[in-house]
Amino acid sequence: MKATILSIGDELLIGQTLNTNAHWMSQQLTAIGVDVLRHVSVSDKRAEIVGALDTAMADTQVILITGGLGPTSDDITKDVLCEYFGGALVFNEAAYENIRQIFNRRNREISEATRQVAFLPDNCLPIQNAFGTAAGMLFRRDDRVVVSMPGVPYEMKAMVENGVIPYLQSEFTLPLILHHHFYTAGVGETQLAELLTDFEKNKPADMGLAYLPSVGKVRLRLTLKGQDKADLQSRMQAARETVYAAVKAHVYAEEDIPLEQVVGRLLAERGKTLGTAESCTGGYIAHLITSVAGSSDYFKGSIIAYSNEIKQQVLGVQAATLEAHGAVSEQTVREMLSGALKVLDTDVAIAVSGVAGPGGGSEEKPVGTVYIGVADAEKSVVLRHGFTNNRERNIQLSGVLALVMLKNFLQDR
Repeated sequence: MKATILSIGDELLIGQTLNTNAHWMSQQLTAIGVDVLRHVSVSDKRAEIVGALDTAMADTQVILITGGLGPTSDDITKDVLCEYFGGALVFNEAAYENIRQIFNRRNREISEATRQVAFLPDNCLPIQNAFGTAAGMLFRRDDRVVVSMPGVPYEMKAMVENGVIPYLQSEFTLPLILHHHFYTAGVGETQLAELLTDFEKNKPADMGLAYLPSVGKVRLRLTLKGQDKADLQSRMQAARETVYAAVKAHVYAEEDIPLEQVVGRLLAERGKTLGTAESCTGGYIAHLITSVAGSSDYFKGSIIAYSNEIKQQVLGVQAATLEAHGAVSEQTVREMLSGALKVLDTDVAIAVSGVAGPGGGSEEKPVGTVYIGVADAEKSVVLRHGFTNNRERNIQLSGVLALVMLKNFLQDR
């Protein structure tokens, strides 16, 4: 079974609103074995909506629509759908009662424009809106299901979870679907693909392997569909073991948790405390670490040594080191590590110094040159990285690679 997600609204097309609804609905449909064929965004124009519906009805069985159900003149979705499916708008007592209760709680009068929201096509199955005034509408034509919902995310999500998903599961025989994810960091998708060449050649034809990259990370997703749950689980476990053996050096989790939480667990399990000394990242690494609840158990603090004066006065970096090697150097980062361990009185420290850009680079140290180090009282490791010309991306990559270094450092001790 295939699906189209149709989002209606000029605000989506001009970039005023980010379409998070389509992303979330795709996840829900995929989880029950419905393949999303396309995402489509169209303006609040009758011809655009009808054209998108014609295309979707031709090759998909499920069409989920959001937007255009409010009380204003540009909200025409209900009228278009009513005409498209050959119905007539009639007053719906249940929909009006829902509106009345909401307005009573707000101590407001119901305007005529709002009352019109209670008129629904007589050939639709209304879907109760638990959090707003506009009811959802489900239309059925042969084996096609079209559902129209408000664009407000929390209103739409309640309808999908409580109405749309149960309806699809009860009306259609959907395949079982299994996913297994590997969360990797510090390695690119090309390198991972090389490590998985043999697996790709020999994997079953019905097993999917997807590479889903983000900044400094790649999520691997294995997918199997079928009807025999025990068989799917057995085959997935065999595939999981093969893939893990090939890429385990780069895997930080097989559950959807952030890298900073994995690092936090390692620190807590080993009873270690951590501090950071940051230059080009400006506290971003500390931000990642403290975004995890309970991080106060192991994180003591950060020194933002953005200037050479602070590197010298607070962290104890020698003037001679800065003069001879510069702020962006292995030698400076090693002294930053020593200073952080001493000043913050921690078991482990991270230090970073680099050229984030877009200016400030040189032939010897171009923009994107970053030194990252991790140390404890006995050992220190400092690595040079060459990132990009984009400042934001360089800061994010520095944060990810610093956490990867810390993870590896802790696991090796």
